[in-house]
Amino acid sequence: MNINSTKFKDLKILKLKRFIDLRGNLVKTINKNYKSLKFNCFESYISISKKGAVRGLHGQLGKYSQSKIIYCIQGKFLDIAVDLRINSKTYGKVFKKIINSKNSEALLIPKGFAHGVVVLENNTILLNYSSSAHKPKQEYGINIKSINLNLGKLKLIISKKDKSFLSLNEFLKQKK
Repeated sequence: MNINSTKFKDLKILKLKRFIDLRGNLVKTINKNYKSLKFNCFESYISISKKGAVRGLHGQLGKYSQSKIIYCIQGKFLDIAVDLRINSKTYGKVFKKIINSKNSEALLIPKGFAHGVVVLENNTILLNYSSSAHKPKQEYGINIKSINLNLGKLKLIISKKDKSFLSLNEFLKQKK
């Protein structure tokens, strides 16, 4: 595994090793020997989504905040992470990256970020590792439509809950 830094402190792009033979391929996504990741998996989710599906932007408050590793098993999605760490140089800034099943990349998103995805292909399968338990009462969100995504005419499928969230600007004003 190669671990590449971004301009966002502790947000990493992970280039996973893919093993290919006549049977197909295998990708190792988690290995406790990767000490530099500083990541312990508490729970994991798999989502299978339609093109245009939006999941997020979600986060959890304070001590319930989660680090995540996000990997694409099949298909393609746009990953979005917003830095909400008040003392960070990139506070309020948005990280965007297209992740697909062909490039063997994953993202490590540290605690203190709101996170979401926009699915770009039908039947996209996403694997999400979280460092702590999902606590619905500690969850917050940011309306993804408040982020400039440049997705052309892609019709977004957004849950009622996710539509109800504040815009990024409103959220940031609230935190001051």
